[in-house]
Amino acid sequence: MKYVTPAAALVGLISAAALPGSALAVTFELGRGHFVIRMDDTVETFQVTALEVPGSCTPTLTAVQKAGGTIEIQSSAPQCQGDPYGELRLNPTWSSALTVNMAAGQIDFAGSTMAQLASIHARVRAGDIFGLPGVKRNWLFGAQLDAQLKPEGVALRTELGAGQISLAPAAAQ
Repeated sequence: MKYVTPAAALVGLISAAALPGSALAVTFELGRGHFVIRMDDTVETFQVTALEVPGSCTPTLTAVQKAGGTIEIQSSAPQCQGDPYGELRLNPTWSSALTVNMAAGQIDFAGSTMAQLASIHARVRAGDIFGLPGVKRNWLFGAQLDAQLKPEGVALRTELGAGQISLAPAAAQ
């Protein structure tokens, strides 16, 4: 199931003038839940999809443009009591600076994303980061990672209030 609002399509059209290799900084606010982030050059800019979890309600996910270029992913199904499980696919040439923020849950950066990253700055206030060496873990809780991965690519900043960030090996597509 693929859900993209007219506002998200408009964001894509407005941003398309800056493609490819644009210096446009893009921020996604994911709220709560479990999201997989993939790089996919078959999408024009980005696409958000709600993934079905057997035995659970599948909400409709919508992308809402906010001030300052922030795109907020909202779950618009009040009958679904649990947090959403979704996939965010991004064109790697759409933005050279990407920020992904989430209040609570889990963010999985797929191998396709890791292969496109020049650098990563990741912070979890209460939880952990897995997948790359160099994670600095706080004594009681929280973790931070700053890594330069290659000379060119996307600069990723990600912050998670509580939960886990998982970084897949770049070879795993």
